[in-house]
Amino acid sequence: MEWLTLISTLSGGVLGVGSTLVVEAVRAKRERGHRYAELQRTACVRYLTALTETEAALQALALSHSTPIANADVVEAFRSRHLVPARYELFLVAPPSVYTAAHEAYDRLRAMRVAIATTNVVVSDDSADWHAIHVPYDDAFRRLRVAMRESLSPGFRL
Repeated sequence: MEWLTLISTLSGGVLGVGSTLVVEAVRAKRERGHRYAELQRTACVRYLTALTETEAALQALALSHSTPIANADVVEAFRSRHLVPARYELFLVAPPSVYTAAHEAYDRLRAMRVAIATTNVVVSDDSADWHAIHVPYDDAFRRLRVAMRESLSPGFRL
């Protein structure tokens, strides 16, 4: 009879410790997932902000200068908003679908930078040249936001 009591006590202890470890592991995994999601969200916001501010800086430069604009000024406006570091950060945490869309938006913004530096494009709603470089960027930016929204909230659709 003493052996049965000892075995029961040991089994209960092992079961209690084991269930505690399982519960703790599940909680830790859930917390890691939340931290990673927050890291992704922060990187997405930084990248979207950098894209938006860089686009605004390029437009402001184009509006404030007569054409052609010195390439150094255009490059400085492009680099001043820390777009490249935000892009690298996004690359580290974003899923491939988001990074592909982010790369496309970046390429379209660079095309805008090149056009502002090398052509006599006029930033205006009436300018066909401006629309030719700005609309593809806007479309890529819109696709990027959709990809980010889908990656940050899987299963949630408006």
